[in-house]
Amino acid sequence: MKIDMVKQELKNRIGDFVQDEAKAATVVWLKDKALPAVQEVADAYTAALKASAADETGWCKFRDAIFLPGLVDAALWLTGKALGEMAARQGA
Repeated sequence: MKIDMVKQELKNRIGDFVQDEAKAATVVWLKDKALPAVQEVADAYTAALKASAADETGWCKFRDAIFLPGLVDAALWLTGKALGEMAARQGA
């Protein structure tokens, strides 16, 4: 089967993925499975950034010690809050 055939089949069945049950399952999966895995990787990344900040000075030290770790943590926190609120509203 060629990729174009798979792509066309997915396009033809896209309506199956936008039903309420599928959307609710996606939110729950993102909240319960994907976000914790991403958080684990992000924790390792921010720890490595903070460790590399010891060798930096000036703006690069600020970038590695504060800005990038803060940006990653804030984005994941906001995503977690949004997913939690969506899951609560859909009764999951």
